[in-house]
Amino acid sequence: TDWMSEEGKRKLKEYGIAPPNPKQQVCNDKLFAADEAVQCPHCNSWHTHRVSEFGSTACKALYQCDDCKEPFDYFKCH
Repeated sequence: TDWMSEEGKRKLKEYGIAPPNPKQQVCNDKLFAADEAVQCPHCNSWHTHRVSEFGSTACKALYQCDDCKEPFDYFKCH
């Protein structure tokens, strides 16, 4: 994810996948660490929660927005 371009991150968001957070400097090595703030790619709300550590693939986690109620994948740091 360090090599992901801004255009690539924008395209992920347009597709409904939350790109890795820009503020994330170091990957968390704890598998089930506390939820980090993840922005909803649909409505841009930060009121989200993790539903599952793994989403449609192992490199994504499944989140849901508390405002618009839409589920979405979050591209994890690897």
